Amino acid sequence: MALSRNYHLSLCFSVIAILLFSLTSAILKDEKMILGSRPPGCVNKCLNCRPCRATLVIPPHTKLIINNNNFVKKSSSHDDEYDDDDDTYYLLSWKCRCGNKLYKP
Repeated sequence: MALSRNYHLSLCFSVIAILLFSLTSAILKDEKMILGSRPPGCVNKCLNCRPCRATLVIPPHTKLIINNNNFVKKSSSHDDEYDDDDDTYYLLSWKCRCGNKLYKP
């Protein structure tokens, strides 16, 4: 009787431990999947250039124009007139910067 009770208690303890471990690993996995939450580690990312630091970059905004059945990409500048169909949302991305050069993290 005591043997089956000890077996039952150890089985319950094992199941609880496995559940806690799996929940903790799932939470950590979800935290790692959040993009843009913090700057990347830029150690050894700038090809021996120092100091290599993380920086936020706004990629150039391009507009697709159809000209004589050819697609032409045109970069828009702030001096252009405002268009109603102009997309004003610019995605920020993290890059590693050293001097004037940008590197992928």
